[in-house]
This record gives sequence, structure tokens and C-alpha cells, in this order.
Amino acid sequence: MKKKMNVNGAEIVVEEDHVTVSADSGLVTADSSIRIEDEVHHDLPRGHCMVRDGDAVAFSSTGDVMDVLVVVGEPCGDRIPEALRISVEEVSSTAGILTEIMGQRLRVVALPGDGRPCEDYIRGAVRRSLQGVLLDGPGVEELLEARGVTIDGMVDAGMDLVVGVDVTAELRDRLRSEIQRALGDLNVRALLAAALHLEGDIENLRILGVDLRDDPAFLYSDEVLGMAVANQVAGTKAIFNFKRYDEEKPGILGELGPMVDDAVAGLIAGCMSRLFE
Repeated sequence: MKKKMNVNGAEIVVEEDHVTVSADSGLVTADSSIRIEDEVHHDLPRGHCMVRDGDAVAFSSTGDVMDVLVVVGEPCGDRIPEALRISVEEVSSTAGILTEIMGQRLRVVALPGDGRPCEDYIRGAVRRSLQGVLLDGPGVEELLEARGVTIDGMVDAGMDLVVGVDVTAELRDRLRSEIQRALGDLNVRALLAAALHLEGDIENLRILGVDLRDDPAFLYSDEVLGMAVANQVAGTKAIFNFKRYDEEKPGILGELGPMVDDAVAGLIAGCMSRLFE
């Protein structure tokens, strides 16, 4: 079924999973580069969501990647980098960490001219179109798994520092149960989520002046998070156990970044402390 609309001279034709944008004045487009084009063709996977907000129209879909096309029906092509920046910020704000898990393809189309793009229209169209295709965000377990942290991996790391007793299948099962129980604690989930999101911000240099990729010696906020997790799971005694796992970094802990490794070490240490109460 074909659908047409005209936004201040920008002719938009939607036919199933294909969008065509044209204008007598030509178009300015921006993604990885900026180009002048007579006509823009954009394929969208099935199940896309189209939203118009004022003079901005956004098409969003999710397939192998998060795909967003923004058509700005304003003569602001000379300032299309600004329209692209606004769109990128809104995609990141609306989709959050999903943009890192899924990857994204973003394209902005505008009419030529030196006007200022309307930020409210662009943000509104992008936000509502993405909300139309995104499911609820991933849980802490899924975010941990995206970084290679599974419950079995945490059990392996926990067992690596066991001394004085035999590591049996029963002991491993008891630790697995303790980890699953701890992951049901809202405060533990919130602390782990904080570590995961902060690590993503650090990796992508989204916070000015905060570059902790080399885990500098004077950094201790990661340990504060780890101790908080350990304390929440098993109380003060778990903080001392946390230091062992933080220093030795057995198994999966040795493969993680500075914030997530300590948060996960706190989870393991707390569960191990409960195991041997």
C-alpha cells in the first residue's frame, strides 16, 4: 500500500518497506558523509514505525541494526550537521544501551537552506518512532551476557578461589542458586546497572574528562561499587572476601573493564560469603 505526504515541498512516498524522498529544490543528506541528492531511496525492514511531529518525519525499524531515517521538511540543509547531532542524541537517549548492543544506522534528509532545524520536532519524531518499535529494555542478566558474563562463568570464577573444601557439583549448584537469588535483589540490580552503564559511557568517551580505560591506580570508585554489591548481598564480611576476588580476578573477572569487573566481583564475593556462612 502506497502512502504519500508533502512536508513543505519534501515529497515522501512510503511503499511497504521502501521510502522515497524527493524535492524540486534537491535534498541534503547526512549519515557518514554529507551529500546533495535529487532523490533519496531508503529501505526499511518490515515492521517500521513512522511518526510526524511538525515539520519532521522519522521512520524507525529494528532488524539486524536499529535503523532510523529522519526527514526534516525545513530549509536547513546548510546546518544538517546540527540536525544530525540532534537526531543522534535523541536515538541514544531513547534507545539507551540498546544502541551499543544492536548497532545503528541513522540518516538525516533536509531541504537546502540556511535555516535552523527545529530541535523539538526532530526529537519528538525520533523518540516516538523508536518507542513504536522498541520492546522493553534488556535486563541486567542480558546486559551482563552481552559482555560475556554468564551465571556459569561467575560460578567458575567463584570456585577458583575456594580453599579447604572440595569443589563438588553440589557446591557449584548452591553458588548458582545464591547468584540467582542475589540477582533478584533490586539494589544489587541497580548497582550492577550503574556499573554497566558507566562502563559504556567510559568506553565511548561520552563523559568529558573521564577516561578510565587503563584502570588507573588512583581509581577507587570501581571498588566502592564492588564493595556496595558485596555488602548488599552478604553484609560486612563479604567486603573482605571482595578484596580477594578483586585482586586475583579469577576467570571472567580478568576479561572485564574497570567498573564491571569490580561490580561482578562484589556479586561473586557476596554469594560465596553466604555459601560458607
